[in-house]
Amino acid sequence: MIRRKRITPVRHRTSAKKEIRYFSDYQLRWESLIPQLKNYQLARVDFLSIPGDAPKDFIKDSEHRPGHRTRRQRVERYIAKVGSKFYPNESLTEQLLTRIGQVFGLEIADSKLRIVDGQVRFLSKYFLDRHNEQLIHGAQVFEQCLGKKEYAELAEKKSESDYFTFQMVCEAIRVPFSGFESGIVRGLVEMLAFDCLIGHNDRHPYNWGVIVPINKIESPRFSPVFDTARALFWNVPETRVKQMLRDRKQLETYITKCAPPFSWDKEPAVDFFRLMGLIWKQFDIHKPHIERFLNETRLQQVLQMIDDEFGRVMSSERRQLIQECLRLWQRKFVEATNG
Repeated sequence: MIRRKRITPVRHRTSAKKEIRYFSDYQLRWESLIPQLKNYQLARVDFLSIPGDAPKDFIKDSEHRPGHRTRRQRVERYIAKVGSKFYPNESLTEQLLTRIGQVFGLEIADSKLRIVDGQVRFLSKYFLDRHNEQLIHGAQVFEQCLGKKEYAELAEKKSESDYFTFQMVCEAIRVPFSGFESGIVRGLVEMLAFDCLIGHNDRHPYNWGVIVPINKIESPRFSPVFDTARALFWNVPETRVKQMLRDRKQLETYITKCAPPFSWDKEPAVDFFRLMGLIWKQFDIHKPHIERFLNETRLQQVLQMIDDEFGRVMSSERRQLIQECLRLWQRKFVEATNG
């Protein structure tokens, strides 16, 4: 939930550099490849409840955007993260994942890559009207369903994915959002289908949520997808990328390790493809929301986009591996809905 506190701006001349834990083994002159963010204000994220261990700030920028007729630009707000665990590939991959979602028509938080104080940052657009909306994370939905004490015990053991089934999550959403659960669950299913396609396995309960209007005039809705970073070899070094291109078994193993955030009633060990296949077969209402991720034409557009937009910042081997992986994931996804 948003904690509404005053933003303390920091002038952009103040050093905003973050500690880098580990540098990727593929480094270029990033300042010549990624635009520098110039007109911006920096603020710490203390006023927001933003989980995650990536170093981040809250940025307001008035960067020129195509379509504006005047020099005066509308200020936009971003959560700016430094991919410190595998710099800068972590940030490059997260931007790639945003673009994949956009090509498939997913409602996902818009983003961009920029150089801030000499460091590559992933800027995720802040999608809330801070004065009129609040974000209820999945963890808070579960708290309302189970009670704070019982959920806290689950969270401490990090066993939510073992405990919650898809059916239980739908029921947990229905309790606080009765009458609006259909649209919210639709957003949840689209997020799961996207995660299945890209092999994202870090969709913990603070990585999705429901936007709730404070004035209660508008309807609650599933939030745009956000914090999608742990996928598509984000922390795999170039040496292993080349190995996986040569060894099909390594690639197959990588694909099968992707685990869903929920299980299924009476099937606690369900894998991601099996989960999506069950949703497809037992919930006809969700088929249109899954179908777009099975579309081969959209996949071909994604594969072309990877070369067009990331050819200068990713090695040819990494792009080739990502493209091959996406083909395999979609093939397995299609098989799961046909079986």
